[in-house]
Amino acid sequence: MDSTLDDDQHAYRESLRQFFQSKWPESSVRASMEARTEEEARVWRQLAQQLGVAGLALPEDVGGSGSTQIEAMLVLEEMGRALYGGPYLATVVLGANALMLSGDATAGKEYLPAIAEGEITATLAFADGGRDRFGAPPPEAVRTADGWAVSGAADRVVDGASADLVLVEAATGAGRSLFALRSEDGLTRRQVETMDQTRRLARLEMAGVRARLVGAEGGAADVLARVRTLAALALAAEAVGGAARCVQETVAYAKVRHQFGRPIGSFQAVKHRCAEMQTRLESATAAVRHGARVAAEGGEDLALLASVVKVHATESYFRTAADAIQIFGGIGFTWEHFAHLHFKRAKSAELMFGSPRDHRRAIADAILPGPPRDVPASVLTG
Repeated sequence: MDSTLDDDQHAYRESLRQFFQSKWPESSVRASMEARTEEEARVWRQLAQQLGVAGLALPEDVGGSGSTQIEAMLVLEEMGRALYGGPYLATVVLGANALMLSGDATAGKEYLPAIAEGEITATLAFADGGRDRFGAPPPEAVRTADGWAVSGAADRVVDGASADLVLVEAATGAGRSLFALRSEDGLTRRQVETMDQTRRLARLEMAGVRARLVGAEGGAADVLARVRTLAALALAAEAVGGAARCVQETVAYAKVRHQFGRPIGSFQAVKHRCAEMQTRLESATAAVRHGARVAAEGGEDLALLASVVKVHATESYFRTAADAIQIFGGIGFTWEHFAHLHFKRAKSAELMFGSPRDHRRAIADAILPGPPRDVPASVLTG
């Protein structure tokens, strides 16, 4: 039993695990990698309506259950264990949190109840602050007779090709602002090929797309910084779940795979590697649990803590997935085996919303004296 969780949290985690074992087996993962399926949509509706994951951390007045980031992190851990690639990260972690943190009560009442019920999905497209590696400028928004129009492009948008509600960071005369696109006219969505096929990313191109301002004009900087922090913690929680699955399956395999007339788990080299995998998992789990509690209760610099937790958890996941492949041997490299899927998910999690190098630079700037380093805002935007 995990002593950091109470009885209700243990029970909720067990319900989630049983759900994914029955409703999201590896066959569903692989089918979803090829294309969006009706099964995927059905599973998302069940998660939202039966287990309440979409509205877990939303206030009760918009249809949520008013739980904390601790329960939300448990959801993400189980999704990471199951390699779930549905709309939770984009819809809840990015979209719903952006709406709540914007302080726009009207937009919140319009969109959040439908998100909580699983009726609509959402995503958030971060701008690159003019420092995109291809030199493209960030999206811009201009006033029109009936509101606003957004033009420009956004890359690496999670679930950007399919989300019902698209929130976009765009520049206005007052600064960085948040907009909800109100029309498909002028909007081009293109899913892009990625290393981790269990998670969909897209490029959005906007040519005068009608939009509504969410929150105050020029007031998105703090909101988006907070969302990026929560996204970093979310990826860390997914990483813990994925690493736990790798450890569980690898240890079980080492007990039954025989070489030279004995289980490979009886060899000292394999024992040591499995012990190292478990040690990394326990350390990363403790870090994620602490991050979730700080997010729920406050009291520390959450952005700094999120950088530390994400680096530790995602790097641990990647090393654990690599060790799993080594112990499984040749079969671990094959397309049919689960281990390579976790290996790709782990590398993807390392790089999304800031690479380990980016986060280490941010940590150094926060704790070391001297002039701040020039860290582009885009490094933490995925």
